[in-house]
Order: sequence, then structure tokens, then C-alpha cells
Amino acid sequence: MKLYEIITLLLFGILVAGCVGTQARLMHRGEVDKVGSNRAGAEIYNPMVRDATGRLLARAAMEPAIQQVSYHNSSSKRKICFISLENASVEELGDFKEHIKTAILERISESDQFEIVSDRAVTAGLRALSLRADDLFMQENMRMFTSAMGRGGTPVDYLLFAKITSGTTESNRDMQRDYKLTLELIDTQTFVPIIESTPMRKEYNNSIKGKLGNWFKK
Repeated sequence: MKLYEIITLLLFGILVAGCVGTQARLMHRGEVDKVGSNRAGAEIYNPMVRDATGRLLARAAMEPAIQQVSYHNSSSKRKICFISLENASVEELGDFKEHIKTAILERISESDQFEIVSDRAVTAGLRALSLRADDLFMQENMRMFTSAMGRGGTPVDYLLFAKITSGTTESNRDMQRDYKLTLELIDTQTFVPIIESTPMRKEYNNSIKGKLGNWFKK
């Protein structure tokens, strides 16, 4: 075997080995999220969380605070307990479930009008009282829970529930999937909700026609 053939084979082997393994790099701030090829990912969930949470807090800030008792002064932040994130979509959330929940908690913690009760405290409180999320809509259960969460006599003003849903439209081998994040902020005194949701759409193309059409849309 000639020298150039040996060199060619070595270079080919190095190229193949490099393609087989996973390569990674750090993404810089402001770089567009990658688009998942088979299901929703950062490109769907991150903007939905930012939009829905921002609009929910803006609407809630316009609501007058209920003066429950004398120790609740108008200058204090209103307390929110995040109760649950429900996945009612066709896709598994995987590790994005905790990511979404944490992102919502962080957005609330940045507010100058609202504060979030520790997620660990909420989990422990529900477990200690043997309550599920839906049980809180019984008045006595709500009273026990908010009493346990409102340490130091500070009342809990809202419960927060989040839900992710999806709807699929199929067109031969191609499809469109509509995603929606819905946030429901429920007043612990009146049970009246403030609801905000953010929808996003994504297309998945498996046919040659769909892939070509998608290429021209870019």
C-alpha cells in the first residue's frame, strides 16, 4: 500500500471517529435556542414561561389586595404558593418539568409585588396534611393549608397551578402541534382565578414536500 493511501485511510478513520462521538460547545448569551426535531424543547417552553408568567403577574398586580386582618399591611408583598405543574400534552416533559417549574418560581421571586413560598415548604405542608392539589378547593382544607404556610401570621394570598396542553393536526406524514402553557392564580379567600395562557405552534416535517417547504420558510 502506497504512502498516500495510508494517509488517506488514517484521515478517513479520524473523520469517522469524530463523527460518531458527541461534540459539544458552550452557547453564548442571546444565541437562539435549538429547535427540537421530534418534540418541544427550549424553543417552546422558555418563551411560553416568560410570556405567561409576566402577563399573569401584571394582571394580578392590578387586583386590589384583600385586607384579611390587621397585620396584612398594603406595603407587604403578596404570597404565592406554587402547587403543581400538570402535563396534559401528548409529549413527555422529561427533565423539562422541573426546568419549567423552576423558571416560573424564579420569575415570581423577581417581582416587587409578589413573593413565592418555598417549594420545599409547600411539598412538606401538603404531605403533612395528607392533601392532594384538588383537595385544597374544600374550604376547611384550604384554611388548614394556608394556616400552615402562613408562618408568623402572614397570610397566603394565592395558589398557583400550571398546565401544559397540546393539540396535533396531521397532514399525511407532516404535522403541526399546538402547545399551550396555562397559569391559574387562585385567590385563597374567594377561589376566584386569574388565568393567563401562552400558545405556540410548531411543525414537524417527514415528507420531502414538507421538508422542502420548510426550507423555503427559513
